[in-house]
Amino acid sequence: MSAHPGQARLGEWLRQQRVASGLTQEDLADRSGVSVRAIADLERGRTRRPYPSSVRALVRALGLPDTAGADLIARYRAVSDAAGRTEHDGDGAQETGRAAGVTVPRQLPTRVPHFAGRAGELALLDGVLDEAASDRAAGATGVVISAIGGTAGVGKTALALHWAHRVAHRFPDGQLYANLRGFDAGDGRPADPCDVLRGFLDALGVHPERLPADVEGLAARYRSVVAGRRMLVLLDNAADVGQVRPLLPASPESLVIVTSRRELAALAAHEGARLLQLDVLSELEANELLVARLGKERAAEEPWAVTELAALCARLPLALSVVVARAAAAPRAPLSSLAAELTELGGRLDALDVGDPAASVRTVLSLSYRYLREPSARLFRLLGLHPGPDISAAAAASLAGVPLAQARAALRDLTRASLLMEVAPGRYAFHDLLRAYAAEQPTPAAGVAKTTRRMLDHYLHTAHRAHRVLYPGRELIGLDALAPGTVPETFGGKAAALAWLEAEYQVLLKVTDVAARSGHDEHAWRLPVVLWTFHNVCGHWHDGARLHRLALEAARRSRDLAGEAFALRGIGSFAMSFGDVGEAYQCLTAAQSGFTALRDDLGLARTDVIFSQALECQGRHAEALDVISEALRLSESAPSDLNMRLVRASALNGSAWNSVQLGDLSEARAYCVQAIELCQAIGYSPGEAGTWDTLGVVLQRLESHDEAVSCFLRAVTLDREMGNRYDLAMVLAHLGETYASTGDLRGAREAWDESLLILRALHHRSASLVRSQLAELAKGPATDAGAA
Repeated sequence: MSAHPGQARLGEWLRQQRVASGLTQEDLADRSGVSVRAIADLERGRTRRPYPSSVRALVRALGLPDTAGADLIARYRAVSDAAGRTEHDGDGAQETGRAAGVTVPRQLPTRVPHFAGRAGELALLDGVLDEAASDRAAGATGVVISAIGGTAGVGKTALALHWAHRVAHRFPDGQLYANLRGFDAGDGRPADPCDVLRGFLDALGVHPERLPADVEGLAARYRSVVAGRRMLVLLDNAADVGQVRPLLPASPESLVIVTSRRELAALAAHEGARLLQLDVLSELEANELLVARLGKERAAEEPWAVTELAALCARLPLALSVVVARAAAAPRAPLSSLAAELTELGGRLDALDVGDPAASVRTVLSLSYRYLREPSARLFRLLGLHPGPDISAAAAASLAGVPLAQARAALRDLTRASLLMEVAPGRYAFHDLLRAYAAEQPTPAAGVAKTTRRMLDHYLHTAHRAHRVLYPGRELIGLDALAPGTVPETFGGKAAALAWLEAEYQVLLKVTDVAARSGHDEHAWRLPVVLWTFHNVCGHWHDGARLHRLALEAARRSRDLAGEAFALRGIGSFAMSFGDVGEAYQCLTAAQSGFTALRDDLGLARTDVIFSQALECQGRHAEALDVISEALRLSESAPSDLNMRLVRASALNGSAWNSVQLGDLSEARAYCVQAIELCQAIGYSPGEAGTWDTLGVVLQRLESHDEAVSCFLRAVTLDREMGNRYDLAMVLAHLGETYASTGDLRGAREAWDESLLILRALHHRSASLVRSQLAELAKGPATDAGAA
């Protein structure tokens, strides 16, 4: 570097090179991307140790070789070291920026006080930085981007600010912040990227007169100024990816945090952003936030009210903050009074308003809703009529009366706008406050009635189809014609039908309640009756009994005698499962009378079989056989009818079981064989499984243990496939007895353990018997045959 005067100031040498090139400081700033202020400070000797990237940029802009830049950097370091200057990570980082002649912006707003929860999300964000460090070591060159999404009021900005402050020390060259006003209560126009870039460049010390006019030029200047620097950029409340892209620096040393209600998947696809979708707080986190902000003493006075307030606010951070503000405004009022005010869903959004649009839950939600396209906005409104807790795309299509593809497009749009969440593949949900907001959007009364009818028809007819696939041969009630626009779902096999019933279980309970409340009595009694076998087989007895009581009321309101008979039979069957023999007799006897009056031999025969089971539970086996013989007689009146054949199969299995209890094993075995053949011909798996269990008990009594085990294992397989919890538990109990009798104590223990687990979950009285068998087993020898 021959032209360098050895003892001259480094800044003076730099000034001489600029003048020799015929450049002003502004010209050099344009060429290098280094600010005018930084160049002036370097030339005046105010900068002891500039950024190497800035020095290299200046040297290249002056047309000097790269070796000149390396030599200049080394000389600056030597001067700095001679002065004994020490740099620190904390406050020293800001001093470093000043020494380098670079403006160090600190634009982060104050973090949210009393931040609570989000430990898992914070750990994920920390992991982004750790992963980025590893990527840089491997040669990655892209900027690090974390995009935080979620519905309105879920705490995206609070989380972003909390984390940004926590990691700010790792970005000593400054922090930039911009509210992009993507969803703002003001004029509704998002921030112009040009305006944001001008603000950033001004904060970085770039003279406004030297700024390009267009967004491309501004973005290029911004990337040049930030290049090589370790900066944090927080872009809050973004409207979409298009607004964000010009604001992204290119430096791999920098971090960009973006928050938005709009899905930013394109930012992940093209710029490699790490996406984090926020849900509402967990119950524990919501309670912690309320306790922290209400004060421990006040919260401890009414802990139940704190938990209730968290639930009524749907654990949405904004709503929780409003509740805290209202509680603070009335320090002597009990929290339970505030909870009571929030209990009514229709008025809940009124209660979550403190007069400030930015803190009004209704206003904040409306900012997302107003940007929706009409097809999506319409579906959102109609979803307010759906009771939840979630909905499938097919059900949404029927709800709106549109083709499935159109419903899916609207659901995707609502998900991208964070007005819905896809809680499971193909299933969508929103929290209660969004449901309340959707429900209060104006919909004509005629539209509400038609939508409700389509919704009820969808679930009733789809449940009817699932029943037909899953339980062939069970009698089916007639249904009215479908409302226009309703498209029920279809099933390719038993597994698909059972999966639908399990996925829609909670929805079906709520939809039945809607039918009963809204005066749709035909649906209110038919839905429980269609679901009767599913509830009975899968052990959902309490829910089944509750729905059948609704069905009985609805059938009586509509004076539907068939509906009344079906409902009474269902209530009687569930009462029998609970061990309430008195109610079982009363309801089943009434059902028999009803079916007799209706001349419904099929309904009567099925009721007779259930009545015999009630007698059987009391040990009245001879009387049970008498009742079953009447069911068999009725079944012979229509031998080719599929439903009557199934009644005959059930009656034969009942005859076999009662014959076992009376000691007639030979006849019991013959009954079982006939019943199994009928069930297999029909394809009715629950009946086949039950009869294999009975045959296993017969063979066990005959001491044909290997054959008995084979029968029980066949029953276990079928019961598992059908989700038949109670029957599975009883088969396992019988299997355990057979294993124990052959000395296979390990096999017995495993079978009884699983049986007890199921029976406890069902709160069934048989659990005590299995528990006592396990207790006896524990008293036995330490070794067993199964361990060999």
